[in-house]
Amino acid sequence: MDMVVVTLQLFQPKGGYLMISRPEIQAFLGTYQEGAEKFPVHLQLHPGVDPFSIFLTGSSGSGKSTAGQCMAIQFAKQRTPLLALDLGHTLSPDHICPPLSSEFEALAIRHDLYNEPVATDILNPKPCGSNTESPYDTAYGLCQIIGQNNRFGPAQIASLTAEVKTIVERREICPHIFPSILKALKSSTSANVRMLGNRLEPLLQHDVFERRQNGSSSLPISPHIHIFDVSSYPDTIRTTLAELLLYDWFRSACALQIPIVIMVDEVQNLRLGRGTVLNRIITEGRKFSIGSMLISQSLKGFAPDEQLALSQTGTKLFFKPPLTEIRACSEMLAEPVRRSGTVELLKKLKVGQCLLLSDFTYIGDSLQPSSDCIQVSINFPTSIIE
Repeated sequence: MDMVVVTLQLFQPKGGYLMISRPEIQAFLGTYQEGAEKFPVHLQLHPGVDPFSIFLTGSSGSGKSTAGQCMAIQFAKQRTPLLALDLGHTLSPDHICPPLSSEFEALAIRHDLYNEPVATDILNPKPCGSNTESPYDTAYGLCQIIGQNNRFGPAQIASLTAEVKTIVERREICPHIFPSILKALKSSTSANVRMLGNRLEPLLQHDVFERRQNGSSSLPISPHIHIFDVSSYPDTIRTTLAELLLYDWFRSACALQIPIVIMVDEVQNLRLGRGTVLNRIITEGRKFSIGSMLISQSLKGFAPDEQLALSQTGTKLFFKPPLTEIRACSEMLAEPVRRSGTVELLKKLKVGQCLLLSDFTYIGDSLQPSSDCIQVSINFPTSIIE
């Protein structure tokens, strides 16, 4: 199947934000077999219209990461920026599927957040309807993520927000965000605030984020695979940084209304419950042309409310799961009357095969999407030649 390449139309509206018309995006997946015949299978999605959220799961070595890498290549080749979080070196060059490596690396732009800061406008108040955020609201969004990941109570988050609000108000002279916050906390006249500074020092001592100027955006919009590597940080710091990046991207994308795809491998290490950034990306991303591709080895690590969020993804690719998770997978893929058959299909999956459930699946030359759960044999390398 030939790749459909869409040229994005750029124009400048009155509000000053760069806009891109909504394209049709296709991703070739593999083949579906019916009897002796095989048919090509592809997704056809319209950012801003369809729920452009994809969930891939399966045990280690089942083929899900290769599937994610190939879809990332296809999205970037169709001029859609893809922003990827690398939480555990899974997107490092030596972890890219060898047949895909040259195509992937030709499109990849890598950002190592352990060795150099990344641009952000997380301290810049964003439009909110016909108004603009207050400095307190801007500070609160950042502090809520930091506080929750460090198990702060509401009063501690409020104290942290009050200090960060002063940084937001003086952002023109505070380009290095974490060191500026740490200095403000450590020099506070309040013993409780200084104590917060001591608790947050392992995080804030790293110069991770550099503020962008007002009126600009840190959101990468070039048609590449932008990889943000936080894998060198300790677990708790890594999680906080990942969620802050997601928060920054989501806020910027909502303001810019530019189609992007956010990719997270090992997503089980982040929070997806109600009110979290990832939950909003899954449930609200469609309204702002934000797509997502979430990859996990397991369903077991997700709480019930997180599994509920994942069940709302518009496209699901389930590769061979661990035996202990087959029933949970079948519950997400099939109605009760069809679950026993789905269990048997999951048990028989081989490496590189998945059960695909999506309202945006097209089989062969059909002009109508298939909403059935179908078995697909993944043969990605042929999809990115040309």
